[in-house]
Amino acid sequence: MFIEPDLGRSEHDLADTGTPGDAAAGIRHLRPVVDREGALNGLAADVGAPSTAQDELRSTGRLTLLGGFRLLAGNELLPVSLTGQRLVALAACRKGPVSRTQVAHLLWPDTTSERAHANLRTAVYRLEHSCPGLVETTNSHLWLAPGLQVDVTHVDHLAKRILATSGPLDSELIEAALHANLTDDLLPDWCDEWLEEYQSRHRQLRLTTLETLAHRLSITGHHGAAVNTALAAVHADAFRDSAHQTLVRACLAQGNRHEAFTHFSAYRRVFRDELGVEPTETFGELVQSVRTAV
Repeated sequence: MFIEPDLGRSEHDLADTGTPGDAAAGIRHLRPVVDREGALNGLAADVGAPSTAQDELRSTGRLTLLGGFRLLAGNELLPVSLTGQRLVALAACRKGPVSRTQVAHLLWPDTTSERAHANLRTAVYRLEHSCPGLVETTNSHLWLAPGLQVDVTHVDHLAKRILATSGPLDSELIEAALHANLTDDLLPDWCDEWLEEYQSRHRQLRLTTLETLAHRLSITGHHGAAVNTALAAVHADAFRDSAHQTLVRACLAQGNRHEAFTHFSAYRRVFRDELGVEPTETFGELVQSVRTAV
């Protein structure tokens, strides 16, 4: 649904919406509409009409938030302004219709409510020009286009499936897990306050899933995949006890006793040198098994 731009605002107001580049682009888009009588109606009709780009985005669109922001329609990388990226990312994290008031206040917390809503109207207007159909709106809510594939949503669903099962994993779930992006954090280079909760939640879910997956892979005899999965958990958090224990157990299950002891020694050295403490008592039984094995 097309949202009218906030034409009553000055160029100075538009410049405060996002980055200078975004503001300049917005002014170039809006000038013809302001200067030509009756052009707004024609523009709204053009934007609101179905288009090939809009159909392609809804049918083959892919939004990547793990490791960084990317939006693709088919194999084409679509340009999205920094303000637009944050609007799209927020809608993706909410995974459904979100109040326009909440979006405005989360993205522009240090300004008045009136200005925040005006900024949101301009951001939606620009997105409709650069990526038609990406964001759908009503007067009160907005959401991402149905059919858009979002990587963090896919990975979260897969992770919960893995954690909800017990015992060996079936072949379909193993294949899906090995092809999923369980190595990247959610928008790791972003420091937005509203995003912190989603980043922390996804990171904990990812690490827990990696450890659980490594254990389940060992049970089913996929020892190489189990070790690689456990390594991913260790690399994600070098001070996570459970990740190191998972890695050592995976190496032992694979029959690589020396490698298991090597990893345990590295784990113990990190904790002694960096934290000045010994490994936790829960590692005692595993330590003994490693020493006995070697």
